[in-house]
Amino acid sequence: MFLSRRRLVLIGTVTVIVGVIVLLPLILTITLPDLSAIDIIIKNIELEDISEDNIATLKVVFNIKNPTGQALTTSKIDYELYANGESIGEYTKSYIDIPVNGRPQLLSNTDTNISSVIETPVLDKKIRSDLRNNNQSLQNIEWTINGDAIIESGFSSAPKIFNATW
Repeated sequence: MFLSRRRLVLIGTVTVIVGVIVLLPLILTITLPDLSAIDIIIKNIELEDISEDNIATLKVVFNIKNPTGQALTTSKIDYELYANGESIGEYTKSYIDIPVNGRPQLLSNTDTNISSVIETPVLDKKIRSDLRNNNQSLQNIEWTINGDAIIESGFSSAPKIFNATW
């Protein structure tokens, strides 16, 4: 007989495997929540040091709010930092080489702080004098960040584009 029990099992197994391969991208996109609900803001920017050759060490603290009912994580944040409208530079905070369980967890209905320490040359004299004269209180400088963060959940990931001011 052409359709023996072995052939039926083989055809059924192949059909299931092909179905999973075809539907896997659709299944994976279902697991990621709506990223528009996630909010990334600047919590704080601190001046740690400014050298004589005008290299500033800044600590940028992001606050990520996850109002969804699902725990998420981030593997990378790419951003460009502006001070009073002048670009300071482009930076990356990366967790790509860290296993998923060691990355910052964005637990459901909570806020998570992620800090990034950067060293940047400060060429603008006004910004340099503001940094030196403010006793490390940088709130009179208008800070802006444009960036994107890779948000991950289970099997899928997607970029979250954000703009923040402080």
